[in-house]
Amino acid sequence: MDDLHKTLTELMSSISAGDDRVRSLIGQVDELHASLPADAPPMLRHCLEKRSYQKALDFLEGRDEAAAPNC
Repeated sequence: MDDLHKTLTELMSSISAGDDRVRSLIGQVDELHASLPADAPPMLRHCLEKRSYQKALDFLEGRDEAAAPNC
């Protein structure tokens, strides 16, 4: 999940900077999401499915709101 964390961090920075790598990074996040192991946390999967990238990053960094999604 280190690759996912790194890519989400880059994506959020690119969005803030208005950089043209956003589309490419979203594609990378989609690929990493598809390759998550079966035992990946349901909250993380939910956030990625809803494209709540900041919430997925917060979850990976231990700043999730609760066990229930609020996307």
